[in-house]
Amino acid sequence: MKLALRILLALVLGIAIGLGAAWWSLRAGIDAFDVRTGPWVTSQNFGSSEASDRERAIVALRGLMALTAREAVYFNASMDSQGRTLDGGCRYQVAGPPLAARWWSVTAYGTDSHLISNPDNAYSVGGDGGDPVLALTGPETGGEGIVTRAGEAFELTLRAYGPGADLADGELPVIERLSC
Repeated sequence: MKLALRILLALVLGIAIGLGAAWWSLRAGIDAFDVRTGPWVTSQNFGSSEASDRERAIVALRGLMALTAREAVYFNASMDSQGRTLDGGCRYQVAGPPLAARWWSVTAYGTDSHLISNPDNAYSVGGDGGDPVLALTGPETGGEGIVTRAGEAFELTLRAYGPGADLADGELPVIERLSC
């Protein structure tokens, strides 16, 4: 009886540890992607048969990337260009040259992968692919940027729609902390 109880306890403990580790690994989210350029990370496998089971699970859990790489490329950042975690109480500027794409957008998400609610409904900015990338974030943007929430970390997603073949070889925007 004692042996059976020990075996049962070991099985339950092993399953709990395995499920917990899998959940933690998937919640790590964007840091699991394999292509890094400055603070931006992405995967070239989104929406393709080459995507790993882990990449598919992260996309399913987070729900941020829905199109194939032919239609859109998604770059994600949880840190600024100096390697500091993005803080909703700080103001940031996302700036860079035009992207090799038809359209771009920058959107802020809470670490729960949801839009950050705010009275201005200021969630994203975008522009034509020929326009330089420019976005401002912060708890108060004066109506010209993406509103974040003081005291909470956040993540940015840069989407490039209708990407050119040389998008990954181009320069991506810098995320600069302006003030805290």
